[in-house]
Amino acid sequence: MSFQNSVNRLIIIVVTLAIGSCASIPTSGPVTEVTVSASGQGVQIAPEPPQKGMSASRIVEGYLQAMADPTGDYEVARQYLSATARGQWAPRRGTIVYDGWVEAVGDGMELRGTTRGNLDAVGRFTVSRESLTHDFGLTSEAGEWRISAPPDGVLLSSYIFARSYSSVRSYFIARSGQGVVPEPLHLPTSEITPGRIVEAQLAGPGALLSSGVRNAIPEGTRLGTAGATVDSSGVVTVALEGVPQGLGDAERRELGAQLLWSLSSIPKISGLHLTVDGKPYSMPEQNDKQVLELSSQQDYQPLSKAGSADLYGVHEGRAGKLSADTSFIPLSGDGAPAEMTAISLDGAFTATVTGSPATVRIGPSGGVPVQVDTGLTRAGSVHFAQGRLWLLGRGSSGEQQLLSVSPQGEIAAIDLTALPGELVDFSLDASGTRAAVLLGIGEATRFGVASLIEGSSVADWQEIPLTASQDRELSDAVALDWTGEVNVAVIASAGSGRSVFVVAVDGSEVIDLGPVSVSPVQVTALPRPGGDAVALRAADGTVLLYEQHGAWQQAKTAMAWISYPG
Repeated sequence: MSFQNSVNRLIIIVVTLAIGSCASIPTSGPVTEVTVSASGQGVQIAPEPPQKGMSASRIVEGYLQAMADPTGDYEVARQYLSATARGQWAPRRGTIVYDGWVEAVGDGMELRGTTRGNLDAVGRFTVSRESLTHDFGLTSEAGEWRISAPPDGVLLSSYIFARSYSSVRSYFIARSGQGVVPEPLHLPTSEITPGRIVEAQLAGPGALLSSGVRNAIPEGTRLGTAGATVDSSGVVTVALEGVPQGLGDAERRELGAQLLWSLSSIPKISGLHLTVDGKPYSMPEQNDKQVLELSSQQDYQPLSKAGSADLYGVHEGRAGKLSADTSFIPLSGDGAPAEMTAISLDGAFTATVTGSPATVRIGPSGGVPVQVDTGLTRAGSVHFAQGRLWLLGRGSSGEQQLLSVSPQGEIAAIDLTALPGELVDFSLDASGTRAAVLLGIGEATRFGVASLIEGSSVADWQEIPLTASQDRELSDAVALDWTGEVNVAVIASAGSGRSVFVVAVDGSEVIDLGPVSVSPVQVTALPRPGGDAVALRAADGTVLLYEQHGAWQQAKTAMAWISYPG
């Protein structure tokens, strides 16, 4: 079982425990469960319409469950509403995900609880922790209870959200370099269709991503009446209208890559056939059947460049890696001392850091390194992204500095003045576009994301509050690293000592990887689609490796620093 599958199982377990820990909406009632495709979370809520003689509480319960099913413009859910409310309710305005319960208040029924987040019309999740109260305005029509005051949009319990919605990714082009960057979306499983994904593409990136990407689909483009369909071989035909004439090869190449990678969120998608205004549209690299194959677009996926899954690190002042039995193997070279080490995602470049002020030795793996005097003191974070080494420390005057170093030894200082606090730790994603950030603000450490602007400044910081099961807020965060395209491993506390949590970059999921026997101070992960390699280090050098079934294995070798490639 892969790490991602383990995480999916844990999501359902965590949500179930969270719901079971408080008074909550019953799971019995007018609902049946049916299996869903491999893209789903395991089960899908299949509501039934109201039955004759149902009590007021059962009507409200049935309505809350029916809001999970958008079929026929929420046809089943509308049957729980009064005749007037049925035509006025606008479920597409947005969705609130909540933890709560329904209780009788006077002659009515109210939903009470706390919001966990909001979904916009595109499917983007935003964390929200607010008190929630809603009176459904029960009324009698022809002797049957009906709801006269539906919410503005849709209300979904965390339990139902975990089971009836699935995550997909809408990709956009990185502003720097050739690569696609994903925006996580959460859609009803029944609506994960090529047309829905293309519509998300046309809507463009949201606020969390917009600074670092651009939309390769020209403004004014729309989905044609023929829509988007997929054939038995996995080829999607997308009919667009309004694409400007005269797009160059580079623009058409990016248009095809962005659309195809986004559509690949649907299992078994293998290629894209594009039409514009009813005519086949030529894209570079398409085959003789005018199909752009996904296999031809791997260069746009930064994580496809991942090479070795070995854990590297520093032991007794030497850089090296762990063998299969977790023994230490020193790297070949001149045996220069090292305090920290980093390896590029593709394994092509290696760097070591030592001393204060810090000296970097960087170059081709197994080749002759370039020595660079950075001037940084108290260097505390180092990793590769987009072919450059990123090093956090302090300048000669004590000010915090973030530097990037090329394999040729060229140094560039990154502007951090737009951040509202000091970096505790940071990690750039494989595209070099987004930074997962721990920021010290006052006496607290906050998790969030920021954009790397043109490779020279970190800006557009947005805090992402993190809540584990049973409403436990994560605190005391000390370190992080990307585990994949949209997930980050974070060392933090949920009330009883530090642990490692895998969190979604939009805050929609927080998964505890299980108890650890040490107090970790560093975490590293291999950022690849499976996200199945995570390791942590304690202050005394103890190294724990995450295993696929939710356990941690202690390595034989203690290390002063650890680093997966990337």
